[in-house]
Amino acid sequence: MPRKYDSPCPVARTLNIIGDRWAILILRDFFLYGPRRFQDFEGSLKGITPAVLSQRLKDFESHGVIESSLYAEHPPRREYRLTKKGRELRPVLRAMKLWGERHA
Repeated sequence: MPRKYDSPCPVARTLNIIGDRWAILILRDFFLYGPRRFQDFEGSLKGITPAVLSQRLKDFESHGVIESSLYAEHPPRREYRLTKKGRELRPVLRAMKLWGERHA
């Protein structure tokens, strides 16, 4: 279970949404490729388990960072896309990318 910070600090509250393992890489994939399906993430995020991926997507959806729609009925399959709220994270990921290019 992901660790949650019990703090009114805006940074801590942001980390409660995007600060656990895999979350930033899932967001990275949205910014690189646009709307994604579950199997798209499985192909690009080597090592993520289906259970973890499913939980991260549910968490993002519950926080309004992404939304989903059905694209197949049997079995039910979903396509995920960033919401306006999720797209507002672009500068955060861009800053992380630039920092990584310079220092990591």
